[in-house]
Amino acid sequence: MRIRTNIFIWVFFATVVPLTGLMLGATYYSQSAYQQAVSHDVLSSLESVSRELERHLRDNQELAQGMARAPAVQEFVPVLAGQTAGRLPTQSRRLRAQVNRYFEGFQTILPGTFYLRLLDTNGNTLVKVSHNNRSVPAYESLSGLAYVEQEINSEKFVTRLRELAPEQAHALDLPHNRLNEMLEFNFPLLDYVVPLYQDDQWVGALTVTLGGRHLDRILDNASRLYQGELFVVENNPDDPQRHGRILYDKGSDIRFAQIRADAVFVGDKYDKQMLNEVVDSTSGLYRSEDERFHNYYVELIPYPDRLISWVLTSHIDSSVIFSPYSTIRIGIGLFGIAALIITLLLTDIGVRKVAQPVCRLAGRLKAYANGDHAQRAEEKQAIDEIGALAQAFNYLADTLDTAREQRDRAEHMMLQSNKLASIGQMAAGIGHEINNPLNNVLSYTKLLQRTLQKGEYTDAQTRQRLNADLEALRDEALRASDIVRGILNFARQVPPQYTRFEVRPWLENTLALVRQAARGRRVNLNLQCDFAGELEGDRSQLQQALINLLLNAIQASPPDTEVLIRCRNEARQLILTIRDEGEGIAPEKLDNIFDPFFSTKAEGEGSGLGLSISLGIIEYHNGTLTIENNPDAGVTATVVLPLQADSANQERVANA
Repeated sequence: MRIRTNIFIWVFFATVVPLTGLMLGATYYSQSAYQQAVSHDVLSSLESVSRELERHLRDNQELAQGMARAPAVQEFVPVLAGQTAGRLPTQSRRLRAQVNRYFEGFQTILPGTFYLRLLDTNGNTLVKVSHNNRSVPAYESLSGLAYVEQEINSEKFVTRLRELAPEQAHALDLPHNRLNEMLEFNFPLLDYVVPLYQDDQWVGALTVTLGGRHLDRILDNASRLYQGELFVVENNPDDPQRHGRILYDKGSDIRFAQIRADAVFVGDKYDKQMLNEVVDSTSGLYRSEDERFHNYYVELIPYPDRLISWVLTSHIDSSVIFSPYSTIRIGIGLFGIAALIITLLLTDIGVRKVAQPVCRLAGRLKAYANGDHAQRAEEKQAIDEIGALAQAFNYLADTLDTAREQRDRAEHMMLQSNKLASIGQMAAGIGHEINNPLNNVLSYTKLLQRTLQKGEYTDAQTRQRLNADLEALRDEALRASDIVRGILNFARQVPPQYTRFEVRPWLENTLALVRQAARGRRVNLNLQCDFAGELEGDRSQLQQALINLLLNAIQASPPDTEVLIRCRNEARQLILTIRDEGEGIAPEKLDNIFDPFFSTKAEGEGSGLGLSISLGIIEYHNGTLTIENNPDAGVTATVVLPLQADSANQERVANA
């Protein structure tokens, strides 16, 4: 790829693309925040309208209850009771006329009321007033008073009336409204029914059928944020004829107070899946499948005693909400095109200043690669970066010999590492080979001591001298055996012998073994042990590991300092820490301290096997050993051992 193309790509992707992406990201972030603000504003507006609708519906319910308690209605209750019993009061017709006048006067001051009825216990209409006009009794009745509407003959409706709680307004769908074929699907609102009682006996009901004009006025005057279309849908899964029906939609000329012979459902104009999406939430945002529209909805309960809800929805075109950001993105696109053209022009200028010196430097590099190691580049360049590149080339040529030497040293170190890796295997073999003759020496020593004890040598002085020599021989053999045991431990060949022993006496005995070394270096050993229980493990091996750690801490401590040993029981584990006040371990050496033959001590002061052997012993006991520098000074070694040996671990050790 030519340098012109490279420079163009780097400039374009280093400046134009990030800047354009940043601006687009900022617009999308701002758009997301803006959309949240839109959602908050629209939902707040809908909730305000919803509260106004609920307040009006609650007023209507209280209105029906108040009318049932009116004197004119209460004076007509004996007539309803007589209608049921077949014995009408003498003033029945006068009382019916009085109720009619009351209803007519009520509709004069409350024009929104559509129908007012008084029903007997069979659900038939004795009084009906609508639009300030009373209905004339035109249908004969077997009980005395003629009906003003046809008999409904609906046992289901009568049973429902009988089950209503007294002194409450209940929402029902009156079958009377369907007696007129033109009104079969007319009333969006349910009727309010208040049962009437005399002496705790149900005698009839007052019904109020509302036209919904006031609801239309509330919705007509509601604000339409972002040019949204406001509509109300009935959510009534129990009644398929009403479920999903649009109750109000000004854009489709559908209103509460409008008498319609047919119903319009939400799927006919909007999204039929919308009601399924709003089941789990009373308010929120539902987007149409094509993402073209945002539907913000609020659910309200119009009738407290019915499982029916209204979904008040603002149907907003997405382009109206995001139109400002569409304009911004067009501007960003134009900026990107202009930046592309400018980048091409700057690239052409930059290539002329960069290409020639770079080509010259490339020629020198090629000559150097072909074996002309005397090649050097001119370091004074018009462009600082090319001058730095020339300096780097010269530096590369000058340090090539040093790099070769470093490579040779690295190869030597690698060979040394391989040798060290094989020492562990060799140690195991040497240990096994030396152990056999040492055992023989010890056996012969015992035989010679027994022979001397039998008295074959009567010279007491000679016998005493021989016994001393044999004892010295035995001690040296035992010392050599201990060395072999250490080598075998390093090679992980000697399994632990598990026993139970008390922790504190074991620690005190171990400290006694190293106390002389501590006194020699003027280091104080401080034991703090709060645990008085037992530990299961190989007492000798664990003591050897602890001695190694203590000696390391003593040797690392300056004179007149302290080595602190703490132990505690935590979660069925023995936590043992050894803390010194030395200089610590260099961070670059911490990763190598467990390597065999690695030592931070002066030459001749350590073999580098102590920590490796200790780690092997502790891991054989299913424990952990960690060593880390203290924040202030010194090193802390932490040993974690299970108090109870794992049976599976014991079996593994036994089979080792």
